[in-house]
Amino acid sequence: MGPAVRFLRFLPLLLPLAACAGLDDATDGDATDDALTSAGGVEHTLDFDAFVDVAPGASDADARDAIHRQLKSALGALRERGIGVADRDAQRNLAIADLPRERKDVIDSGAVVGQVDRVRYHYRDTALVDRDRLPTAPIDLTLLYGDYVARAAELTPICSDDSAAEPDSLWYHFAPGRSTCKSAIRAEQRAIDAARATLAPTQLAVRDRDRRFLATRATLVAAAAAPDTWPEYDRLWGFTGDTAREKVVVYSFFGVDSNEADPHDNGLVEYLRHQRTLRARMPGLRVVETAPQAWLLDFWIDGARLDGVTWDDVERWVIDGTGFPAVVGTDAGKRAALLDQVVANFSERWIVWQRPVTVTRNGVTRAMTVEIRTFHGYEDGSPEVRQRARWRYLEAFWHGDVFAYTGHSHFGHGPLEPWTYARDNFPDRYQTMLINSCLSFNYYDEDFLAMHPGGSRELDVTVNGLAAYWNGMGAATGAYLAGLLDGENQRWRDVLTGMRVDLPWQRGYDPMRAVNGELDNAFTPAAGAITLAPY
Repeated sequence: MGPAVRFLRFLPLLLPLAACAGLDDATDGDATDDALTSAGGVEHTLDFDAFVDVAPGASDADARDAIHRQLKSALGALRERGIGVADRDAQRNLAIADLPRERKDVIDSGAVVGQVDRVRYHYRDTALVDRDRLPTAPIDLTLLYGDYVARAAELTPICSDDSAAEPDSLWYHFAPGRSTCKSAIRAEQRAIDAARATLAPTQLAVRDRDRRFLATRATLVAAAAAPDTWPEYDRLWGFTGDTAREKVVVYSFFGVDSNEADPHDNGLVEYLRHQRTLRARMPGLRVVETAPQAWLLDFWIDGARLDGVTWDDVERWVIDGTGFPAVVGTDAGKRAALLDQVVANFSERWIVWQRPVTVTRNGVTRAMTVEIRTFHGYEDGSPEVRQRARWRYLEAFWHGDVFAYTGHSHFGHGPLEPWTYARDNFPDRYQTMLINSCLSFNYYDEDFLAMHPGGSRELDVTVNGLAAYWNGMGAATGAYLAGLLDGENQRWRDVLTGMRVDLPWQRGYDPMRAVNGELDNAFTPAAGAITLAPY
């Protein structure tokens, strides 16, 4: 990897298994006004009004905390409708200076039993809407109300799409469209309407104060479609800017789903699917370095080395569960021993691939090397593991031209959380970034664009607006990298379309991927297409 690059250690992803697990902390970040290119989604502006109740005289900070908790449940409710939103932790919306409030007497059986301040707010955001589920009118939207974490035991059985979800994750799994939840919402609203029928405007029924749901109506206004744009291929290949460069450097990280020691863990399966995709799309790709060093295709059974093992063999063993050598056959113990060696060889290790090519533009030919530095392993679970992951990311941010992360989103609060990085961690040159995790549109793109020294001029970020499933995720990331580096001059929209995968329940699955930061890109094939040939 060269003397300037140090080897560090890294990373994780996803439901039916989606990549959304993680911690929940507060963050900072800024927004951008850049429009979005998406193959599966259509950009809209989303608006709705809502309210929360807080203790009389509570501070604005307390009111914002209550609003923040309520808005988190909007992510689950909107996800159910095929809608993703951009405002990370509702930071822009919570920055509002004015929080109108009204003091209410709480009434129970005709007597005043307490008071609350009802705080009203307006939410406005950029939304991606599934192209196949576009609304024709305002949509009814239900939010969770009050301390729903404390009520998780009663809410989860009726209103969650995952009965095993932790209480702190109920907001993400909130599914108001479930029949049991819809019935509970309607029953509660009837009871509230009946209880407040005889009350004055300054009074609130105890049933209203103790509500579990808040129904509102959201408007969605479609934005103007983004024009066709291309990645800055001329800059990646050194025809513009740094014309002395000899490599395009890619970092591609894969995390662990749940258990790194399990050869059937989705993280390892998709890591090898990613490898399979790259080898098919980029002929001549070969491993040039490992760290720690390992002979990746060396395998032993009963003390004897297996001869002639290929990349195809290893990928079949793990991805397809087929192609085992004759000496292994159907013996469960020998298969397990062989797969354990795959885990040992391909986990917690840098594997560096290279492909020498000649690249031509407008009659100028350059000898270049595509170098893909891959890593599969744990990224979270202890402070030490988390720190090593951050060190790997820091290396990739500085040295990489293309950064790809495939793993759990950790609800935006894993080791990739933007607020733990800074402007000085990035070079002032063109880079692309893929965050192939669950709802990464809400967690990652705006923060990194605001942080990068060149902003959107020097960074394009690809994110997912909806849940991203482990199945096929490796192929999607591999297709992203190949789409950037195969010399086909694909538009951003074509790169996104090429990332679609077939899942058991849906062909051409696209978690509403979108690119942000692309509108100021200058490259067009009309001004000089890139052609690529083996070196």
